[in-house]
Amino acid sequence: MTDGGLRRDSDQAERLPTVDATQDSAVVAFGALLGAAVDRREIDRGGRRLRWLEAGTGPVAIIFEAGAGSPSTTWAACFAAMATDHRVIAYDRAGCGASDPAPLSLDAQLADLIAIVEAAGPGPSVLVGHSWGGLLAQLATWERPDLVAGLVLVDPSHEALWLDPPDPDAIGEWATFSDPAVPAGDDPRSPEVLSSAAQLDQSVARGATADPTIRSLLVEAGRSHRQTDDQLRVSIDEFPMILSSLGKISERRDNAIWPSIPVATLTATKGRPSIYVAPVIAAQEALIAATAGTHVVVPDSGHYIHVERPDLVARQIRSVSRRALAHRRRDSDADDAG
Repeated sequence: MTDGGLRRDSDQAERLPTVDATQDSAVVAFGALLGAAVDRREIDRGGRRLRWLEAGTGPVAIIFEAGAGSPSTTWAACFAAMATDHRVIAYDRAGCGASDPAPLSLDAQLADLIAIVEAAGPGPSVLVGHSWGGLLAQLATWERPDLVAGLVLVDPSHEALWLDPPDPDAIGEWATFSDPAVPAGDDPRSPEVLSSAAQLDQSVARGATADPTIRSLLVEAGRSHRQTDDQLRVSIDEFPMILSSLGKISERRDNAIWPSIPVATLTATKGRPSIYVAPVIAAQEALIAATAGTHVVVPDSGHYIHVERPDLVARQIRSVSRRALAHRRRDSDADDAG
């Protein structure tokens, strides 16, 4: 089977090219943080390149999916924690970071995520998704359950909370796509996007290390995700793309059949407006009921739990990874017995 030039066979991951990354700020920063080799890898998606950072080895690959408008570098602390005994992958969606731009749509982002998980084989992977990335991870699981060994959902988005938001005015201007005839930097929302991103970069660096030199490298790596017009436009347009896809997402959830895999969800409450807390927790409890998973409410973290409490997120990833591996071994033993 092929998908955008990707062959699916047992040694595909080993044959994927390693990109020359001597001037790649994310590779440099993550390598310094880990004190070990970090590779920049890529696959061809119909003439464009989808790229990711990769490190470590282990029987189950861990794939990190960032939230809307967030760089893959937000996973720095979790990436470093898990790379000691797992194969870890943090990829850039099309138009973000090191990946080439592509027309923005739900199905295109979903197909790219599935291509990454295929490339991570052999065997299914554990998907770790934050916010919009958590919802994308669920969509990938419903579409290709054979590729997913487990899920860790970090304050994941839920379409119901956008279809019937507790505070409709909060969406406001963010529901509108940018004007493609105007540079993204001239969009009136761009100053807020850039300011919020810069603050996030600082938080990521502080949460990952106390070393001032590595902190500076991580800040620069985050900044590299918004240097071009395409990158900034994706940061602005991902949210309206999501809003325009809510009906499709809701329909897919209604028709979803959950595989028997370990699922852990973490929900942040610090700083969340009170009118959101109850509906957010209710939505995640419904998800956990459907998956027989684990729900951890995190009162001492805001939305970026993996930045503020990477220890807690890493603990849940390890738990899901162990259970996924045990499930795989049981299946293998059953096949041998048969």
